[in-house]
Amino acid sequence: MTPGRPPRKHLVLVGGGHAHVTVLRSLGMKPEPEAIVTLVSRELEAPYSGMLPGLVAGHYSHEECHIDLVRLAAWAGVRVVHGTVTGIDREARQLRIEGRPPLGYDVVSIDVGITPHLDAIAGAAEYGLAVKPVSLFAAKWARLEAAAARPDGPRHIVVGGAGAAGFELVLAARHRLLALAAGRGIPAQAFTFTLVGGSVLLPSHNARARDLARAELDRQGVRLIEHQAVKAIAATTVVLGDGRSICADAVLLATRARPATWFAASGLPVDEEGFIAVRPTLAVTDDEDVFAVGDCSTVLAHRREKSGVFAVRQGPPLTDNLRRRLNGLPLRPFVPQTRFLTLLSTGGKHAIAARNGLAVAGDWVWRWKDGIDRAFMDRFNVLPPMRADAHGDQAEMRCAGCAAKVGPATLAASLERLGGAAGPRDDAATFDDGAEHLRVETIDFFRAFWPEPFVFGAIAANHAMSDVYAMGGRPTHALANIVLPYAAPRLVGEDLFQVLAGARESFERDGVALAGGHTSEGAEFAAGFFVSGRVRREAVWRKAGLRAGDALILTKPVGTGILFAALMRGLARGRYITAVLAAMSRSNRAAAEALCGFAVTAATDVTGFGLAGHLMEMLEASHVAAEIDLEQVPVYAGALELARSGIASSLVPENLTRAGAVTGAGIADAGVLALLFDPQTSGGLLAAVPEGEAGAALAAVRAAGEEGAAIIGRVRAGAPAIVLAGALPPS
Repeated sequence: MTPGRPPRKHLVLVGGGHAHVTVLRSLGMKPEPEAIVTLVSRELEAPYSGMLPGLVAGHYSHEECHIDLVRLAAWAGVRVVHGTVTGIDREARQLRIEGRPPLGYDVVSIDVGITPHLDAIAGAAEYGLAVKPVSLFAAKWARLEAAAARPDGPRHIVVGGAGAAGFELVLAARHRLLALAAGRGIPAQAFTFTLVGGSVLLPSHNARARDLARAELDRQGVRLIEHQAVKAIAATTVVLGDGRSICADAVLLATRARPATWFAASGLPVDEEGFIAVRPTLAVTDDEDVFAVGDCSTVLAHRREKSGVFAVRQGPPLTDNLRRRLNGLPLRPFVPQTRFLTLLSTGGKHAIAARNGLAVAGDWVWRWKDGIDRAFMDRFNVLPPMRADAHGDQAEMRCAGCAAKVGPATLAASLERLGGAAGPRDDAATFDDGAEHLRVETIDFFRAFWPEPFVFGAIAANHAMSDVYAMGGRPTHALANIVLPYAAPRLVGEDLFQVLAGARESFERDGVALAGGHTSEGAEFAAGFFVSGRVRREAVWRKAGLRAGDALILTKPVGTGILFAALMRGLARGRYITAVLAAMSRSNRAAAEALCGFAVTAATDVTGFGLAGHLMEMLEASHVAAEIDLEQVPVYAGALELARSGIASSLVPENLTRAGAVTGAGIADAGVLALLFDPQTSGGLLAAVPEGEAGAALAAVRAAGEEGAAIIGRVRAGAPAIVLAGALPPS
């Protein structure tokens, strides 16, 4: 963004449904330069419903049938909020999000799917396994699959719902469970499969398709019960509408679902069943700034069944009308088709195709369906290279966070020119006012590594406080320095509110007062904090003080710089990023307090110079060496694989100016040096304790919440150097 053309509108996409992923891809191909776009989603991997039966049957992996929303959004230049929307205030133009402050919008689109309607089935919540929402089903199915593979596992499988979803699901479940059973010596005859529906089989399909489906159920030995809805579920039985009971160890429910209750509670227009009522333009009937698509909505003028095919087809017209609304142009109506092709998988690699009054079946139909599904997924998971940033070409993208720090050699040279000491310095400055406690003061500031302001503010606050914790102290108050990207004043205000709300949450959790600060506009989003605290003079931790024999404890994994460098290039999996964001959002307070109960001889926090760089500062200050066991170094999921593929933070080349002090067989591994010198944002503490206290100290840190903490090595006599032992595990 440039000062001459700042954003003026905020588009918020609620949910990662089939229509919204099309919007995201379109924005990646052709951005809206005058709009900030935010995706709010409860799940950050969006399942493609068309491939769900194939996942259950074992034909597809999780990755093959899920769209990585974090990666797609990063590629599209869209912010991501991992959260659940619970309401909308259209007068204030804000969305309510569980556990977070409200989020303002100019234009909002809702694509959140539907939830299971289980109230009419007694015992469903306790014993049923609902297919909707699809995003939660895969994990439930995996647990059932594992249970069925045990000698005493469930054998009588019932699927409720005789529509397309129920038909495909019962045959997919049969295919997978019988294959598992065969591999474990369990006879196929031990299993029974039953499909129960309150209507005729496949009520929205033609007669020929129903005949083919019935024949397939009969061929595979699946019992079909039509016109009898599931009324109750118990531990081992299902009760039907006519009072009959059938054996059921596991009940999968593909029955009718319902909309989220917050739609009507928020005053949105809804139809007679509570789904959001929209016009052919896909805007709600009384507000052209609010759109709704997919199963959660009903186009009143063109009612269609709740089906993924219609959600997919709504993607392009929704994208067009969102762009038109953002730019003040009239909306265009969309008329969905009345005739469409349906492809029903039948467990194995066989399928039924139906359109109009015709239907055919065969292995070739499954191959046709598989090709269509894979082509659809490739549109979102096989993405063109990301655009270069403002600092150079794509290969030279400059990292943010602590990876944007000035390198150690450059810093040392500048300090030497000023006449100051160029050697290791402590993490924070200490001042002796003659009181019982020393004052501890520090400051941090960096460009945003994560574009969503609330989470960035929370992590930036944690990072700033970490220097005080690394001194053994307690922070007491903070001042903010925030740079907001150029935008319309209202959008600048929203971003400022969000980043300060995130920071305040971190500070208040740790008992720190956010006392004031300074804000300005600039080309890039950046934030930092001055933090002041206190530490008992006899208990201050410094980088100097290591003694031969001390054990080195690292409280958090390494790899944040690699992961965010990969995200910038569209290469990091979303689940890796969400896991690392959660760790970065944890304060070092609990780990520091746990270590205060032991005789810490030296400590630092691992930030911009990486684990090896900051350890070398400690070794040089203490005039000792260290041996690091690579097998014990905790690494964030995905970081090692990416490091070995050549991904590294833009600060690593400068950090590697200190690599001459690192020896050992491990440096032959391409990923080792990248990880050891990888700059960390909101990294963990690196603390030394006497060998005799190491086990108890580690247990205390883990009990405090840092379950990945580890004893990574030992201090030994010798000139300052790091000797590597062992090896990092295979990717």
